[in-house]
Amino acid sequence: MRLPVMLHFAWVLTVGFLLLHLAGGRDCVGVLSGTREGGVASLALGLAYTLSWFSVVLLAPPLLLAGLARLALQRRASRQQALFSSV
Repeated sequence: MRLPVMLHFAWVLTVGFLLLHLAGGRDCVGVLSGTREGGVASLALGLAYTLSWFSVVLLAPPLLLAGLARLALQRRASRQQALFSSV
């Protein structure tokens, strides 16, 4: 049985955020408010980190819950189908 696409998408968002965090994106967020000096690379990394953070906080939890609910419903349906096909 395949995992729902929503679970894969939530996983990709989370891994992307972790990679940006490991790359030092959190330190570059101050560039967006003008409290730190930095070049275009710092601005891009800070913006990418901020967007990634919002996506992990706002999008990943509903995607995870919806994907787990769909997986549970698929398993339930396959069990019922197996039960009715054996009768």
